[in-house]
Amino acid sequence: MDILTRIFGKITINADQVLQFAEGLPGFEMLRRFTLVDLEQTRPFIWLQSLEQDVALPLISPFMIQPDYSPDIDDAALAQLDLVSEEDLMVYAVVVIPPDVTRMTANLAAPVLINMKNNQGCQVVVEDDRYPIRQPIFTAVFNGPKEDSDHARGDP
Repeated sequence: MDILTRIFGKITINADQVLQFAEGLPGFEMLRRFTLVDLEQTRPFIWLQSLEQDVALPLISPFMIQPDYSPDIDDAALAQLDLVSEEDLMVYAVVVIPPDVTRMTANLAAPVLINMKNNQGCQVVVEDDRYPIRQPIFTAVFNGPKEDSDHARGDP
């Protein structure tokens, strides 16, 4: 399937790259089908591109920002993903990139969870003061230690 996007132009995706978010995302509840767009030139950011509207959200591995990231995810959220193995779980944080990029932030309080085995996703809000909604990330992204952040896997 081909989709035309404002940011990426025309992209082609296969049916097995379609992610289903049964409840949408907070603020985008009407959008249920997405794909991940991973471009070399925008790493360490990847993009959650809607297949229903021209909406793309930048994502980053929260482990790149906070290596010990380990929010408590309630069982109901994990149940909707139909997760069999933690190895199949990808965890991301939504990023806000303002015109002054030194002020970019990541939402560590509402991780995006994706079961890469069955392409089910959700975004959950965690009640944990360790994880702010607007965590500054510029220093961690551009000046921090360069670890292997290609894998956003983790134990939520």
